[in-house]
Parts: sequence; C-alpha cells; structure tokens
Amino acid sequence: MGKLKKWKKSASLRTQLVTSFHLVLLFSILATIITAGAIVLCAIIFLIPNGLNPANYYEKKIPDVLAFVQNHESDVTSRSFQSRLEKEIPTEGIGYQVLNKDGDVIYGSIEKKYIKSKREFYSKLNSDIHDGTYFVKLYPLFNREKEVNGAVLLRYKLTLASSNPKDRLFIVGATVLLFSSPFLYFYLFSYLFGRRFSRKIEKPFNELIDASHKIQRNDLEFSLPKVQESRELDQLVHAFEDMRVALKESLTRQWKLEEDRKEMTAAIAHDLRTPLTIIHGHTEGLLEGSKNNPKRLDDYLQTIFRNTVRSIRLLDQLRDVSILENVTFAVKKELINIREFVELKGSEFELLSKKKGVYFSYTIHGEQEVFHIDPHLIAQAFDNVITNCIRYTPRGGEISWDVTIRNATVLFEVKDSGPGFAQNHNKKLFEKFYREDQSRGSTEGNAGLGLYIAHSIVQNHGGEIEAYNQKEGGAYIKIELPLT
Repeated sequence: MGKLKKWKKSASLRTQLVTSFHLVLLFSILATIITAGAIVLCAIIFLIPNGLNPANYYEKKIPDVLAFVQNHESDVTSRSFQSRLEKEIPTEGIGYQVLNKDGDVIYGSIEKKYIKSKREFYSKLNSDIHDGTYFVKLYPLFNREKEVNGAVLLRYKLTLASSNPKDRLFIVGATVLLFSSPFLYFYLFSYLFGRRFSRKIEKPFNELIDASHKIQRNDLEFSLPKVQESRELDQLVHAFEDMRVALKESLTRQWKLEEDRKEMTAAIAHDLRTPLTIIHGHTEGLLEGSKNNPKRLDDYLQTIFRNTVRSIRLLDQLRDVSILENVTFAVKKELINIREFVELKGSEFELLSKKKGVYFSYTIHGEQEVFHIDPHLIAQAFDNVITNCIRYTPRGGEISWDVTIRNATVLFEVKDSGPGFAQNHNKKLFEKFYREDQSRGSTEGNAGLGLYIAHSIVQNHGGEIEAYNQKEGGAYIKIELPLT
C-alpha cells in the first residue's frame, strides 16, 4: 500500500487522467450490472409469480381470432356483430378494423386509417403493413360465392410491455432504466472523479495565484509547499518557487547596491571633507599672507600636497570599485613569470618601506616559473594589502612577503609587526567600507575599500584571501592563487 500511495502522489497528470477514465468506466459497468441484477430480482419477486406473458403472447392469439372470423365471415361485416367479435379479440393487446370490399372502415378499435383506396385494399390483402413498432396485417373475408366481401385488419406489438398491460409501467420503467443506466452512471462517476481531480489540482493553482498576487505587492517572504498531486504541478510550483527565490535575491542585491551607493556617498563625502577642509584652510592662510613666511609656506604646501594625494587615493579606490562591480568586468589573464613579478613588486615595496623606516623582505620557494593572471589587477591587490601593512607598521618594524609555488597554486603570505587587527580572523575586513576604529583607523585616505578591492580581485581569479593575527603579534594575510 505504501508503494501504491507513493506512486499516486508522484504520478503524472496524464497517468491520473487515464486511470480516472478507466475507473469511471469500470465503476459504470459494475453499477450497470448491479442495476440489471436488481431489476431481474424485482421481476422474479413481483412479476413472475403473478404470471408474466411472453412478448409474442398476443401474436399467438391471432390464429384463434382468424378461425372465429372465418366461421362467421358473412356476419363480420355487419356493425351489429362488433360486440360479439370484441369478445373474441383481446383488445387490450390487439387492435382491429373491419373493412368492406372498397377498403372503407366499417367499425373497429383503431382510429388510424391504413387503407386509402380500393386498389390499395386489394394490393395489401394477406400482406404486412409497415407502421413503426406495430405489426399490421390485412386478412380477407369471403362471401358464400367465395368472393372478397371485406377484410379484417389486426395490429399488435411483439414487446413484453404490450404483452403485459397491467405491468406495463414497471416493464417500461425497468427497460428505460436498464438501457439508460450505463450513460447515467458514466456521467455520475465522471462528475465525481472530475470533481475529486479538480479539487486535487485546485489547491496548488490557488497557491500559485495567491503567490503571484503577493509578488505584485512586493511581498516575497513566503514559500510554496511541495506538491504531491502530480509531477507536472510539482515541477511548475518548483519553477515558480525558484523564480521567487531568484527574484528575492535580485531585489535583495538591488537593495544592497542601493544601500552601498548611499553608504559610499556618505563615506566619500565624509572622507573627502577632511582633506578638502584642510586644503581649503591652508589655502586661505596662504592668501592671507602666510606665503611671505618661507617656513610656513613650505609647511602649508606640504600639507596641501599630502591631502591632495589622500583625496586622489580615495577617488582612485572609488574608480576601482566601480570597475570591479561592473557586470561587463572580465579578468584579462596573461602568462606571467612568477619570479620576475615578485621581484619587481618586492623592489617597489622595499623602497616604500624604507621611506617609512620599516624593514621589508621577500622570499620565493618553488620551481614553477609561470602562472596565468591579470598582472595589473594582481599588482593592485598586493599594492592595497602591503601598502596597508606599511601604513600601520611602526618605524623600525618589519614586513615579510613569502611566496611558495606549489603543484597547482601559488601561496602568498604577508606578515607585519604592526598592531594587527582588532578582531582575529574577522571576515568583515573584506567588506566594503569596513574600518576598524582602534588599531587600523581611517587615516591617510583609508575609506575601507583597500582590502575589499583586493578580495574582489583575488576572487575573480578563482583564488582565496584570508586575514589573521599572528600569535606573536602583527597582521597575517594569506592569498592563494591558481597557477592556471
């Protein structure tokens, strides 16, 4: 039973329709057989004990009637003989007419005129006359000279109802019921099974309609249940649910992008305001006369220069974010020599560290010489990571960049002796505009985009980037890139 129930739940609409049709047919046949059996049983109980005449009961009476008529041929055509003739003819089952030799009706129990002319009268003697379900026959009457003197027309039916006039209502009703019951039962069971089937599929359709109305109201906080009525409906509901989830994710992304845009506008406005305010203030000082003081002039110009560089760095980061988040963005990989790339960037970082009074070192381990990367983007990712280390490593501190070439990947490890991160292994470090207030603040144009940009670049190369604090102190950043 469990397997059958499971099959029913997962059956297709076509299978269910075919099964329903066969069940309707089977139930209709069984119900018709039961009805026929009930009719037969009633006939046995109520009719047969009282005597049930056969269908040809009145046909068998015809010879007796004709024998009587032949014995009284000369008297039959007289109207005064009618009462005597009707005593011999069972008029409840046999209709009759007595006609003269011209075909005119003298008397009888039938109003309908079957013979319309003398010629037709002679042509239809001893022959059958067609009249629907009736059997009609014209029997001649002769006089003493053996000449046709008239005719007797007899009409009867060969049906069980006509042979049993007292039980006619029951027999007709039973016959009508017997022949109409297959169609009645087929209609009845078709209606019942159709209603049951429609109720099964009505629920998922109503849920889909209700879900579409919710979507129109921008309400996506719902889920559609699994449909067990049919595979097709389950697939339809599943596809609708996938569409709802995709739409919700799309709207969530749009909402997040809008929130990011607002946050970016606020963050850039905030971060640009400080250097621009400083530039504005020092420019006013120069215009008011500080330019005549050589020492103050040099200090003012240095401050203006630093804040201008800071503003440019913020705008460059914004441009980089815009490029990386563009739907048309694609990594342009090239075959690059690993050692040459690391040595070139290492010398740049070494120079920057020296200006800050920080010791920088790099090492390369492994035999592989080349890998596929976008050299400009990967260089930018390391610029953001290592310049960030240089920024927060105090004078006299150390930064190391270790590169290990493996079979399928290249591991880049960056360590510094700075204050580290406020929280160890904080995934928020790579979120847009995330800045730690205490150890790695928002000074020198840091809008919280450097590590986000690095993370986006590494991900677009199919790599991984992680950040931790070392046990002995300082930040540790690990970048792993595929060789191909």
